[in-house]
Order: sequence, then structure tokens, then C-alpha cells
Amino acid sequence: MIRGRGGIQAAVALLLLAAAGGARAGPGVPGVPDVPETPDRTPRVALLSTVPDDPLAGRIDAELRAVGVDVSRAAITPALGIEEQVRAALGAGARAVVVADGHRTDVWIAQDGSDRIGLRQELEVDETSGLQAVLALRTVEFLRISLGLVSEPNIAPLAAAKPIAASTVPPVPEPKRWMTIDASSGVLASAGGGGAIAIAGVSLRAQLWKILGAELSFYAPLTEAAVTNADGGARTSAWLAGGGLVIAPRADDRASVEVAAGTLATLIRSDGGASVKGAEGFDTLALRAALYGRGAARFRLAPRLSLRLDVIGGTVINPPGIVFGVAQTNGTTVFTQVATWGAAFAAGLGGAELRF
Repeated sequence: MIRGRGGIQAAVALLLLAAAGGARAGPGVPGVPDVPETPDRTPRVALLSTVPDDPLAGRIDAELRAVGVDVSRAAITPALGIEEQVRAALGAGARAVVVADGHRTDVWIAQDGSDRIGLRQELEVDETSGLQAVLALRTVEFLRISLGLVSEPNIAPLAAAKPIAASTVPPVPEPKRWMTIDASSGVLASAGGGGAIAIAGVSLRAQLWKILGAELSFYAPLTEAAVTNADGGARTSAWLAGGGLVIAPRADDRASVEVAAGTLATLIRSDGGASVKGAEGFDTLALRAALYGRGAARFRLAPRLSLRLDVIGGTVINPPGIVFGVAQTNGTTVFTQVATWGAAFAAGLGGAELRF
């Protein structure tokens, strides 16, 4: 939507134009000179911009020249105030001055036959809306009406006319909700003597509302962690699957970060072997719940492809023990437990993400 100020002034400009048109319709009326439209009467417009190659100023320049307006362009001098430069341009013979600033125009119209400012109008669009071409057309349309370059038959009745500042354009559609899937690999380590293993996984994430999203993740072991001592040894691996909520404040930026938290189901498998006489190896398979938190950084390579780094930390509720073996002593079963897995765990992963 184009926003503007000075809607009342624009309506006054239309009234003055209609009155002037009535005067020109009757030549020879006392007190009203009959001035023919000649090339010498072509109005001159001064076009000022913050930078010499401002795209909006270029569009306005082309549109004004297309309708026969004499345009003089210049860059704004930072050392002088805008209003001072506008008055200087009007004093030099310009009928109007347009100040263009990327996504905004400020139009100054001189009083007829004078260098005093008679009308001022500001028009603006959102900087990211892509409507600068529409803004240029609206600015030129306002200038044509204010300078009397529109022929009378094309002027709509005043009662049916709408202020230019109230003109609307089709609304910009809201961005689609994002959804991503990624594949990554890295290292998972556990406190309590559980060791470190290589893992790989996939994750699915989707936007729920604004910066809030949800995720589902699954990680599988690529290696096993070996724990050994004089009593024997064990090889341990872990599977993790679960989901949680994601906060992604700038998901559409080229580089962005996100955080997440949720719950996981962990499956810890340990294959033990005892070296103590009379003891036998013991295998365990434990299913536990875990809590996790995650932080990630993303860098977009293409509209749908990104690289990402993830850091995950969490804790297993009631972490299972890693057992080497079991032995019978005087009718009592004795387990050789040397470590636990998951009292605290952390993982670092890197991978690629595909966006839908």
C-alpha cells in the first residue's frame, strides 16, 4: 500500500486545476490572459535524490520525460538542508521539486507565477514491498495533475475523485510457512564413563506460528564405544528419537540461528565380556526417556539448500549401567558394573538442510 500525507492539499490542487480549466475554456475573459500552450511553457521539474543512481529517481525521470516535462536531476548536498535546496531550485525557475529516496518521494509545488511553496505531498511504500515502480507512476500522476498537464476531459468529477494518497495496490501475499528436512552426522559423548560414538541422523522441522516451530529427529550409531579394565570389557551404542519445539526468529535470512528443546527416547545397548574366572559376559538393552536442548546455526547456499551446525545436550532419566559380566558367588548373582550411560550427554553434528 502506498502511504502519503497531504490528502487535503491534493484535493485543493484538483479544485484549483478545475477552476483554471474553466478559465482557459473562455478566452477573452477580462482579467484572465489567454496563454497558448507552446513549447516555451513546458514546466520544468527539479529531481533530487540521495544518491546519483537512485533507481526510483531514474524511473520518475523517465516517466516525466515521456510526458514532455523538462527534468533537471541533481544529488542532494548533505551540507545543506532539504528545504533550503528545494527553495533554491524553485527560485531557479523550477515549477516543482521531487525528492526521491529509494522508497519515498516528497513533492513540492510552487505557487503559480511565484517561487513560494504552494503544495507539498509525500508518498511512500514499504522498502521491501517491490512497489517502487507503482510509487513512481503515482508521483508522476500527482505532478501532472498539480502542474495542469492533464486535459480537462480526462479529469473525473470532483465528487467522485479520490485523493491520490488514498490509492491502494494489491496486498503483498504473506510468506508461505517453511518446512525443512536435514541429514547430519557427528559425535555423541556420554558422561559417567560411557565413552563417545559416531552417529548420523535425520530431522524434520516445520513452522507452526511466526517464529515457533516443531521438530522430529532420529539418530543412529555408526560406531560403538569400548570400555575395558582388568575385569573385562563392554561395547556400547545408543539410538535416540524424539521431538520438541523450535524457536527460529529469522528463518528466511541467509544466515540464521535457532534453539530447540524437547524429549527423546533412548535405546542403549551394551555387549559385555568378563575376564574374571567364573563370570560370564552380560548383554544389556535399556530403553530410557531423556530431556534435551539444541542450538543450531544455518547458512543458506541456495534458495532451498543450506549448511547447518547443531550442538545438542541433555540427560537420560535413570541412566542405565554398563555391565561386563555376571557371576554366582555363594548362590548370589554379582554383576560387574563399571560405568553408566547418559547421566549427561552432548553431541556436535554438521550436515545439509533442504527447504520446502
